[in-house]
Amino acid sequence: MTRTLGTVLVALALGAAPLVAQNDDDTVVLQQRSMSGPRMGVTFVSGAHGRDVMRDRNLSSPMSQFGWHFEQITRPRGGGPMFVVQEVLLLGAVEQGTVVPAGTLLLGIRFPNGFEFGMGPNATPIGTALAVGAGWRLQYGGVAVPFNVALVTSPGALRISFLTGYALRHR
Repeated sequence: MTRTLGTVLVALALGAAPLVAQNDDDTVVLQQRSMSGPRMGVTFVSGAHGRDVMRDRNLSSPMSQFGWHFEQITRPRGGGPMFVVQEVLLLGAVEQGTVVPAGTLLLGIRFPNGFEFGMGPNATPIGTALAVGAGWRLQYGGVAVPFNVALVTSPGALRISFLTGYALRHR
């Protein structure tokens, strides 16, 4: 135990050395912006509990998804990865004569090449779940076109969604 604690302390001391050596000349300037836009896609439901819930509500898989996406981005002015917070509000199953609302909050990172991933809570009238999303974003001037896959997991159920749309930058 003492050896492990000593190793951890040495590793922390060595890792902290570069932080102590930094000065004010290394200041990073951050930019912030907001984007939003429509989303559409399809969701597939699997798992024993997921299939039971769908059957009880007279729904079938796949389900359509339509909604709106809000996004706040913080990034270094000189470039590099962006820190992203996304709120996605969707209405599903409209083609089945009903509406299944869902809201997701994702905290993630987007890299300069457009690859992005994040995770966070998902809530529907049926319950809550964990959402994990990944995808790629095509930047077209001031318009962003995302192509995302989301896995939403809860006990006994898995939802896989494929979403696209566009987002416009807000000033």
